[in-house]
Amino acid sequence: MAALKVPGKPDQNIELAAEAGDPTAMRVLGQYLQTAPEPGTDRGEAERWLLAAAEAGDPEAMFELSMLYLNRADDDAWKSWCRRAADAGLVVAMRAMALTTAGTDEEELWLRRAAGGGAKREMLRLADVLAGKGQAAEAEQWYRAAIAHGLASARGDLASFLIAQDRSAEAEQYVRAEAEAGSWAAARRLAEALDRLGRADEAADWRARAEALSPGTYAGGVPAGPGWVEVVVTAVVTTAFVPFVQALVSKIADDTYGQARQFIQRLVRRNRVTGNDSNDEDTPPSPPAVDADAGLAIVQDPDAGISLFLWSNASDEALRALSALDLDELTLRRPDQGQIHLVWHPASSKWHIRGH
Repeated sequence: MAALKVPGKPDQNIELAAEAGDPTAMRVLGQYLQTAPEPGTDRGEAERWLLAAAEAGDPEAMFELSMLYLNRADDDAWKSWCRRAADAGLVVAMRAMALTTAGTDEEELWLRRAAGGGAKREMLRLADVLAGKGQAAEAEQWYRAAIAHGLASARGDLASFLIAQDRSAEAEQYVRAEAEAGSWAAARRLAEALDRLGRADEAADWRARAEALSPGTYAGGVPAGPGWVEVVVTAVVTTAFVPFVQALVSKIADDTYGQARQFIQRLVRRNRVTGNDSNDEDTPPSPPAVDADAGLAIVQDPDAGISLFLWSNASDEALRALSALDLDELTLRRPDQGQIHLVWHPASSKWHIRGH
């Protein structure tokens, strides 16, 4: 059946997956327990689940754990887990490492990795670092990349860079529209470009406008983030294990992993909305998904005694490894001739088989 969810509170399927050793489920459960509003919540349990998920290779759990240690002022532990999350490819951890190593030889490395992962503010910071080192051509590429990724403020930084490169006419083109639209920072940079171009009267006019447009003190405070953990959509599907995996493998026969993920997403969505596998006529369908990519399908084959925990954003590596499993051997390998739980562990890059 498709389980109903209270926003932020994991349903019983997430707990089932966590107990089975699924790293993502362990992380989601740990996140919830860490911030749960209920009195008497065991925060130690939160750390236990986050640590288990992190040690199983979940990068987000590594970062969550690092933030937990940061709040405790455990400097060595938070830096260690943050570095591991960054090394595992988590962009937010790369950004944190870039901040942590600011001013050191390591800063550029993390800026490059974060920028390469799409972090637009790190693109801008990398451009500034490279400009300071005299690597003008590459710096300009990163300024333009930040703009292309939607960081409007980078236009002004590019304008300042161009002015320093004696390219003030180009700088004017980059900031005039924003200055005319009321940006005080753009107006200030436009005035600087016009000064360099020898248009002193026009520059003075824009300098005055910039001063008039300069923002006052903002009294609104920092916007608060959401007070809940991500809602994960789950569905339990009862079906024959081998035919199901064979159907999934057919989607990735030509390395079309996106089709396989769409197949899982549709499975979760269908079972969530219709409650196809529910035997409880009073159970209403679940609410719409917050994020289809967060879907968890628990594929159960009661005859074979196998439960497969499969996320709709499963990595190519996980899907490839699943397609390589010897299904006939798997059905004969039950450790205690009881139920098998099959979960993916990024740390070992293997599907773990746990008997219950």
